[in-house]
Amino acid sequence: MKAVQVLRHGDPADVVAVAETAIPDVGPGEVRVAVSAASLNFGDIARARGGVATVMAQPPFTLGMDVCGVVEATGAGGEAWLGRRVVGMTKMAFGGMAEQAIVPLASLFDAPPELDDAEATAFLLPFHTSYLALQLRAKLQAGEALLITGAASGVGTAAVQLGAAAGAQVIALAGGPEKGRYCESLGAAASIDHRQDDLFDRVMDLTSGRGVDVAFDLVGGELTEPIWTCMAREGRYLPVGFNGDSQGGLGGKPLRKVSIGNFSVLGVMLAYGMAVGPMRRMGMNPHPPEIGQQVHAALCDLVAAGRIRPAIGQRIRMNAVGAALADHEARKTSGRTVVDIAGS
Repeated sequence: MKAVQVLRHGDPADVVAVAETAIPDVGPGEVRVAVSAASLNFGDIARARGGVATVMAQPPFTLGMDVCGVVEATGAGGEAWLGRRVVGMTKMAFGGMAEQAIVPLASLFDAPPELDDAEATAFLLPFHTSYLALQLRAKLQAGEALLITGAASGVGTAAVQLGAAAGAQVIALAGGPEKGRYCESLGAAASIDHRQDDLFDRVMDLTSGRGVDVAFDLVGGELTEPIWTCMAREGRYLPVGFNGDSQGGLGGKPLRKVSIGNFSVLGVMLAYGMAVGPMRRMGMNPHPPEIGQQVHAALCDLVAAGRIRPAIGQRIRMNAVGAALADHEARKTSGRTVVDIAGS
């Protein structure tokens, strides 16, 4: 089968290519999906470079964390899924950009019927991540001020829509006026240009000096501490992503600034199932699968009601993945980039 693989570690444009590889075997508690569409993720860049990511691999390996397609084979326990159109997060977050991919049952969901295959794969990870963060962890309330960094990205655009749907005052932090206007078209009440604006001054102006009740941070790195100065008392800071941190968020930050700000840090990770062995020892503690199904049902209701919709920036073929990842790294993209597997 054809797959988008990292052949060696390096710049994505140089080391990512379409290759022939074996069809993966399906095991107990898993299904094999005939993939129609898969999404690019910022973490694919770190994996291609051999940098810091939650799960790493040695080349050659197939990229792809989330997919849409039809279940064509199942292991024990998955028989009821055979033939269904699904979205899913792939086994160990690899293997999705291929004609066939393995998805654990804990990370498998029916595809929303209102969305085509590209929209469905663009929907899964961004909206599940954002819902877990904003609703389950931060318990975002109507009228609260919500700051979203990387707001024009695939996950950021989902958070903007969910924040607006919850009745929050959404403040989008993005690079440049075009991306700011894009976020406002999705429901943000205001945007901040991180290239020109003073973050603290703009947040204080927009919140009458109170600060933000919730910060949804996809960037991390040097942006973390400036965001902490913008938090309202009793606010909730969500470290969702670490796209601006060369250490993948593992370098640590001075927690005294959390103490003096009287706000909370609420961790969030999109993973359903049970961590065992080394993964649990390293501190990984995912949500149980039933939480995933509850989140998916709530999101599907919002899709059906027309209140949220995946924001797709571009649809590409398999042979364009390396160049598209380079564009992501250069912050040239908005919304989700989807790989058309069926049409490649």
